[in-house]
Order: sequence, then structure tokens, then C-alpha cells
Amino acid sequence: MKVAVLGSGNGGCAVAFDWAKAGHEVYLYDFEQFSFNIDAINDKGGISSSGMLEGFQKLSYVGHDLEKTLKGAQLIFIVGPAYSTEPFGKAVKPYLEKGQTFIVCPSSCGGSIVFKNALGLSLDNEDYLIAETSTLPYAVRINGPASINIF
Repeated sequence: MKVAVLGSGNGGCAVAFDWAKAGHEVYLYDFEQFSFNIDAINDKGGISSSGMLEGFQKLSYVGHDLEKTLKGAQLIFIVGPAYSTEPFGKAVKPYLEKGQTFIVCPSSCGGSIVFKNALGLSLDNEDYLIAETSTLPYAVRINGPASINIF
């Protein structure tokens, strides 16, 4: 399955690593102003993890091309602080494909509603499944270039 991860911070890197480790085709995207982690992962060829999840995982794509990241993706994670949900929604809007599933992670403040509003969709629109988690599913920190530790 093609999995897109939007956000290259601590949580985004953990999601990308975990889903790649599970054998999925993972595409990692972030806005150009957050190029540090994107560049580091490209330089290293993937993400290293220590702790609860260990090893090295290559990703199918790491970069700033949102159209490439989203095209054909069945599952899309929006991973970032609450203030990033709306900008991600506005950026994603031109590339939506009916039937895609989005998970806003973490989202304890109605992030799925914020995301759906940013897409310009009514709350009862069922063309896309939009879900949220109440917290980040990983206790994780970036501990070096393209390297994470999951506690």
C-alpha cells in the first residue's frame, strides 16, 4: 500500500519508519521551509531508529513534491502540531483523490474538522475518510540527522 506522511518532524519520521518497516511504500513530504530533515533523510538514504523500533528503513520518496507524494496514496498521515493542520489541508486540496483516508495525528483539538474545513468540504462529505488520533502514537525524538529514538 502507498502511504503518504506529511510532516518530517519527530512524529512524521516515526510514522514513516514504522510503516516502511511493515513493508509499505512510504512517501514523506514536508514544506520547503522545513528542509533540514528532508535533506538529511535523502543524504542518508532513509531513516535509522533505535529504541522500541530498531533498524534502518529506506523510503520510496522524501521531498517537497506534494503531488508526487499524494498521487495514488491510499493512506495519508498529517503529522505535526495543531497549527500545521490547516496549512496541510490547504496544500492537499488540489491533489485529492476520492476514497483516500487521512489521519490527523495528533489531534486533540478537533483537527479532523479543521482539516476538512481547510479542504473546503462539508462535515457530512463522505468522499474521503478523515480521522484523528488524540495523541502521537510514538514517544519519539530525533537524535541526529535522519535518526530517531522511539522510547
